[in-house]
Amino acid sequence: MFAVLSFIITFLLTPIFAKKFEERGIVGIDLHKENERKVPEMVGLSVFVAFLLSTALAYVLHRKPEILIALLLVSLVGILGIVDRFRTLTPLQKVAFLTLIGFLLVPFSTPAIGGYELGVIYFIALPLFFMAACNFTNMLAGFNGLEIGTGAIASFGVAVVAYLNKAEVSFIISSVMLTSLLAFLYFNKYPARVFPGDVGTLTIGAALFPAIVFGKFELSGAIIFMPYAFDAALKFFSAGVMTRESQAPTKIKDGKLYIPHSDREEGANLSLPRLFLRKRAMTESEVVRRVWAVEAMFCAIAVGVELIRG
Repeated sequence: MFAVLSFIITFLLTPIFAKKFEERGIVGIDLHKENERKVPEMVGLSVFVAFLLSTALAYVLHRKPEILIALLLVSLVGILGIVDRFRTLTPLQKVAFLTLIGFLLVPFSTPAIGGYELGVIYFIALPLFFMAACNFTNMLAGFNGLEIGTGAIASFGVAVVAYLNKAEVSFIISSVMLTSLLAFLYFNKYPARVFPGDVGTLTIGAALFPAIVFGKFELSGAIIFMPYAFDAALKFFSAGVMTRESQAPTKIKDGKLYIPHSDREEGANLSLPRLFLRKRAMTESEVVRRVWAVEAMFCAIAVGVELIRG
């Protein structure tokens, strides 16, 4: 019921927000089109609103404090994403704020993984991993449908693992995010009519990470997030900490995408999508489908791990 509600709200609100934001000049440039067309941005607000309304109803009916905490975490992270759209926070500021928000998880978590007690180390690491999860789902982006489609696949993986573990709260959180992203993907897939903005991408990690923590399937959750972590590591080790605006965009010619000619080119960086483009030029849709396939493979591995563990 909550997942269906989330889908409907997102599907109805997305075109409304898109029209309003375009009228107000809240738009972004589609860098991977030869005409660099303008597309309404920050429309991921529909995902944000749908998640909040659906999980609020879930809390009213189930009275589970973990649902309320997930709602609060996503609320704060979503607000941070909106602020970033108009104030442009530095990477350090984002890290600091997201880590502080992550501390809200500490009282509702158990400091053990796989039966091993970690004590204070777990509580120290938890906010940092929350921050990382939010940043990961925000960083694996830049192509039509990439961040939303990958997030939907990850949400599906978390939902299946939650179902196998009989983790009701985790299943509610992840399934609500899944259906909202699927509804948004209808408008965001190639050629994108809307962009999610940080309010839509940061909140994916903000929802899935507590779902993993509450369900106590951290190992499977880590497997699901591996493509995100790999993408972030490639970017960091190839170009260090940098803003999205300072990155050299992928080049386009005759509908095919090419990476910048030299890794030493100013602003050039590696990423998971660019690993595929290193092999040969591809269309935007081809690149996105390959990243989706990688994420789906890791979700399948996570589900397999849970089935083996019984």
